[in-house]
Amino acid sequence: MVRIFLILAVAANVFAASGGIAAQAKKYFTQGRYEAAYNQYSLALKEAHKEADLVAEGRILISMAILASHAMQYEDAKKLLDMVRVNDLDEKSRESFYMAYMEFYNLQGKYRESFDIANRYSFKKPTAAFSGEAAIAAAGSRNGGEADAHLKKINKKDSPGQLAFYKARVADLNGESPKELYEKALKISTDKKRFFVSGIILLRLAEITGNKDYAARSAAVFKELGLAEPFKKAEGAAK
Repeated sequence: MVRIFLILAVAANVFAASGGIAAQAKKYFTQGRYEAAYNQYSLALKEAHKEADLVAEGRILISMAILASHAMQYEDAKKLLDMVRVNDLDEKSRESFYMAYMEFYNLQGKYRESFDIANRYSFKKPTAAFSGEAAIAAAGSRNGGEADAHLKKINKKDSPGQLAFYKARVADLNGESPKELYEKALKISTDKKRFFVSGIILLRLAEITGNKDYAARSAAVFKELGLAEPFKKAEGAAK
């Protein structure tokens, strides 16, 4: 009997392996340790393959794709997204998948492709990230009314930083003056230690104002995150 319980306990640990490793990867990502997070997710993916858990595998691939998109490694991000078996995901994971795909396109300025996703897929209670990326896609595709509708789905109380950032991006894409909105979003992202968002905002502020100090600060952020391509872009803007 003891032997049976021991075997079951070991089996449970094996099945939980990918989740535990992925949880550590998420911590690294939150800390801004992109390379460590990516490597950890790669280990988690191997475990998910052993477990034959398609939902866990999909979640891990989505997270890896987001990291690759932030690093401006868009070909790698696309390959990772294409590996996800979307039909086997649960609803929450499907939403994450489409959010990641919209962000993938939005970061490249391919708003029409992102807007197509926003039009095709919807969820009863979308996350702030999903609604925000959909709003960016709509604004970039010159659909201001739909952009505002997506922004209204973001709960200001629960996600003040994300709402501030997405409002700034929408105003920017609508041709409005977004400087104050970006500065407000920057303060929140800095306080919340949302490093990548801070780097993006600083770089955009540099482009809007011509103030190279913003670009230098953006370069410093991306350098610490270990994101070579965004660092090069910000460093170029600082010269």
